[in-house]
Amino acid sequence: MMIHRAAVIAAQRASNEIGLPRRCRRLTPTLRQAVLSAAMILSASAVAPHIASAQTQQVAVAVSYIPSLRLDVLGGNPTALQAGAGIAFPFSNYFSVGATVGAGISSTGFSGRGDAYGQFSLDPYHQYEWEPYVGGGVTVRGDGGGPGTRTYLLGFIGANGPSTGSIAPGVELGFGGGVRLGVTMRFTGNPAHR
Repeated sequence: MMIHRAAVIAAQRASNEIGLPRRCRRLTPTLRQAVLSAAMILSASAVAPHIASAQTQQVAVAVSYIPSLRLDVLGGNPTALQAGAGIAFPFSNYFSVGATVGAGISSTGFSGRGDAYGQFSLDPYHQYEWEPYVGGGVTVRGDGGGPGTRTYLLGFIGANGPSTGSIAPGVELGFGGGVRLGVTMRFTGNPAHR
């Protein structure tokens, strides 16, 4: 209520300081509304960070890195089955960056890949049993006897499941040189994760 009253007073002072004659102030209620709205927005934006910082829940990132193992089926030309290992570095509860290397077989022989990505968690505080996430980056793929080494954009969605001890299983669907479907095991080091 005090913010609104201060905004009204500021708007009245501003309309008086503009130097418009009284009859113009009576004829231009839109100008008065615009000044009033601007004053309310400015006063709210000055107070909002203080209110938000008082209500923000601070949770520290508990681990400095998260290793993982995975098994992927990669569609495209050629289709491949790859096992991989990766590591992710959380920068916050919401965002991490990581890399994965994988090797396996394709319809043309040996197949390998390297991924570099950023991942955004949609449930960083584990309020649900499965933690959904989205991400993107680049992938480099090479297939023996095939088209050689190629670089593609990488995009994916996935979900990490409830952990058993300090291992959390997961599933992932994405694209990067073709559709890819994978199952993952993250070694969270946190048995408290659902």
